Amino acid sequence: MTKINFVMLINGGPIGIYSRIDSYQRLGQRRLATICVVLFLGTLNTLAHAQANNVTLYGIADGGITYTNNQGGASSTQATSGGLGSSRWGLTGVENLGGGMSTIFKLESGFNLQTGQLLQNGREFGRLAYVGLNSQWGTLTLGRQDDVMGDYLGAYSGSVQFSGPLGTHAGDLDNIFISYKLSNTVKYASPSLGGFSFGGLYGVGGVSGSVGTNQLWGMAAHYAGGPFSASAVYHHINDPTVTYFDGAATASSNTPFSNPVNNPIYLGYSSAASLDAFGVGAGLTIGASTIGVNLTSTQFNRVVKTATTPRGGASPSITSVEVAYSARIIAAAVVGISYAYTHADEAKYSQVTLGTQYFLSKRTRLYAEAAWQHASGIDSTGRAAVADLTTVSASSTGNQIAARVGISVRF
Repeated sequence: MTKINFVMLINGGPIGIYSRIDSYQRLGQRRLATICVVLFLGTLNTLAHAQANNVTLYGIADGGITYTNNQGGASSTQATSGGLGSSRWGLTGVENLGGGMSTIFKLESGFNLQTGQLLQNGREFGRLAYVGLNSQWGTLTLGRQDDVMGDYLGAYSGSVQFSGPLGTHAGDLDNIFISYKLSNTVKYASPSLGGFSFGGLYGVGGVSGSVGTNQLWGMAAHYAGGPFSASAVYHHINDPTVTYFDGAATASSNTPFSNPVNNPIYLGYSSAASLDAFGVGAGLTIGASTIGVNLTSTQFNRVVKTATTPRGGASPSITSVEVAYSARIIAAAVVGISYAYTHADEAKYSQVTLGTQYFLSKRTRLYAEAAWQHASGIDSTGRAAVADLTTVSASSTGNQIAARVGISVRF
């Protein structure tokens, strides 16, 4: 109404009024069309942006019950978290930069499903926290990341195939199941070239005036062709008390040594100045069956004598060999068995692990697993060797049996 009155004063008659009203209508139509075009283009831009910037929330909730015949001299039934792998949640994202290149990131937090507590010494994103670039030339990432041992040898282990951490050998010292995460690292993984690929990792120590303190590095090679694959891996880790076992101080510092290890298989060696590990593995898939073999050897260099590590000056080694078989007996079920033998300086450990998984859906599975370990000889602390399956406390004898059932849900 205000606009019409104003037009009457300017044009002085009804003809001017109708002309101006028609003009406003045409102008309104043009503006409406312009707004529609802008909204349409904005929608396309939003869709393109959403496709180029993909952020995903994901996780695993895993809980169960574990029975052990002997933990410190008594049987035990416990609620457990992470029977197939740590309960976790995380964020991962990709941004398309064009030209076949993209930025990537991942933040992953581990937690105990039974208590809600954070794992990895209470870190918010203790499992993974990295950012990097991905292109036709490979993937380069920086941050807290997985070890190359697990990246390249895990597929040949029963622990990854069907049994979870209960099936690892010697407390997963070789890190095939990636129990130990590595901080301050730069990591590279190549694309596959005719079936061959390789990768490497370097950990920056970050200690002023001492480049070698807390430094680590590793390298790996892999081949996959048809049903056969094979890998070879090597890593070197300085000050493993801090960089590998996630302790507070090394034995050579002015701070009193606090041993972060409780597994007697290698507890007595954890104050070493460094450790070197290598591993080889191979796998063959025949129909619904998979056979994996792996061999790893870890040497502790210059063990420092402390109250809990009495083997001062020694450089012991721990070697494990494993054969694993798994099969999908029906579309919804997997079964597996593995045997591992570990020679740890003056002690010997034999372990048999069984496991089965039944998939209720693509995201939910039920599982059952059992392991038996037999120990003999003298362990790393100078005492009679006792069995100690991964994720449970040590037995008071040379034998230990553990059985676990649970449910794992991915989201």
